[in-house]
Amino acid sequence: MRQNFAIFTFLWMGLLSSVSASDYPSKPVNILLGFEPGGTLYTQAEVLAEVLSETLQQNVFLQVKPGFGGGVATAMLSDSTNEGYILLFTPSFPLTDYPARLQVSYSLDDFTYISSLSADQHAFVTSAKAPFNTWDGFLNYARAQGEVLYASQNLTDRLIMQRIADIEGFSIRVIPVSGGAGMAPIVITGDVDIAFSGGTHSRFTDSGEMIVLATTGDKPSVFYPNIPTLAELGYDFGMQSIRLLLAPRNLPQEQLEILTNALEIVSQDHRFIQVTQDTIRQPLISLQGDELKQFLQQQQAKLIQLMNNHQDPAESDAIIRIQPR
Repeated sequence: MRQNFAIFTFLWMGLLSSVSASDYPSKPVNILLGFEPGGTLYTQAEVLAEVLSETLQQNVFLQVKPGFGGGVATAMLSDSTNEGYILLFTPSFPLTDYPARLQVSYSLDDFTYISSLSADQHAFVTSAKAPFNTWDGFLNYARAQGEVLYASQNLTDRLIMQRIADIEGFSIRVIPVSGGAGMAPIVITGDVDIAFSGGTHSRFTDSGEMIVLATTGDKPSVFYPNIPTLAELGYDFGMQSIRLLLAPRNLPQEQLEILTNALEIVSQDHRFIQVTQDTIRQPLISLQGDELKQFLQQQQAKLIQLMNNHQDPAESDAIIRIQPR
């Protein structure tokens, strides 16, 4: 009798475990976004949420929490204990760059990384109305002016442009903006001379309103193959970021497996492929597990090397704390 009871108990416990795992998600899932609507991240996230909702058979909602170039939303996730019910869709630089530069409330070890989805196509852009349309033309203009107005979206692009200005002999006046939605209008109207773009420029190069001067990745852009990279222009630094979905550190293994499988379905869905490759012009990239974590660690190491070669006097004594709101 006792043996039969033990066997029954074991089978019941296994059944409960199976039901618990397959029951996820039993309530709506929220995806945090660290940038305002209007940029390419939000455009892509809308389709991600739609397809993920169908795949999980549960509502998936977007929550916009802008601030510090994605840092506020990242800090919120690190502080969450909601397992797989609150996720973050973000470029990788708030994860890799801010812990290396700022006093933030998180590190690379404070999250569960589900999967990357695409590769950002960062670039320096200008208005089609600008008196230059190449990188060399911009440098000649900048030296002649002495100072240029630069629209910056995050601390890392600011560091890179400051390093370029130091090398090339001009000054920059930084105009902080929140994502592509804040960048595009002031570039098109010519209110700034040059700007960093995480990808929003794609729709405006098609319309003839923006010009790409240089890209910041390790390799030429898939969609702008004739535009030089910073490396091809002779600089020994750059910026590469991927877009990924991550969860709080306490994400259970069975939820991780469900979400990983769901993202594989998302990445093969024609709607997600269309918005990623055709609309925002980013190549699909799928990194998971140790491979994804290693990529992030390598990106952080490159930033630390850049920091060692350049210290921004305006930030050398500053302590910027990014905490969840």
